[in-house]
Amino acid sequence: QTCALPIGTIELVKDDPVASDKLRKVIKSDVKRLDRLITDISNASRLEAEMTRVPNAQLDIAQFISDVVRTYEALTDQGPKIPVMFTDATMGARLLVRGREGPLGQVIRNLVDNARSFSPEGATVSVTLEQTNDGPQTVARMLVEDRGPGIPPDKVEKIFKRFYTDRPAGTAFGNNSGLGLSIVEQIIETHHGSVSVENRKTGGARFIVDLPAI
Repeated sequence: QTCALPIGTIELVKDDPVASDKLRKVIKSDVKRLDRLITDISNASRLEAEMTRVPNAQLDIAQFISDVVRTYEALTDQGPKIPVMFTDATMGARLLVRGREGPLGQVIRNLVDNARSFSPEGATVSVTLEQTNDGPQTVARMLVEDRGPGIPPDKVEKIFKRFYTDRPAGTAFGNNSGLGLSIVEQIIETHHGSVSVENRKTGGARFIVDLPAI
């Protein structure tokens, strides 16, 4: 999708400061969205080229998630104040997963960025690590929860599709390309895990990422 308005349109309202300022904001939002789209397409293409590579590094997943979440601390000083909080609920189990830092870091950032874009100012995005089991297999489960409007039931099965976007009025549409969640699903599948989403009973969405622990 191209910009909603051609840049030349601004010439038509150059003598109207109010309309001109409004149009500049629309164009700025479109440019930001297109920049994000190009970045995400590039990331998706690179990911497809890496699909055959087997993840073999061992990561302390609690420490890794904590390190990525900590990078959001500086964001509370600029823009909407939507803090991100990490909780290790594994009782110090020190779960190890086999994976690659780059792609798994992208999973966390994509899910957190998505959650922040739906959250009202002042709300906290929660990232929690739990230990669970799938039969005899120990599983590292990461939950990313927001306090936004939640997901309409008929959209739950669609949000992982490429280029799918359906954002309520007031949410940060320009920050999303419709590729972020598709990329998350692809990365998790290459790590022999799964990702799903559900609505929280108290409001907002909860993304669930399961990774096999060593």
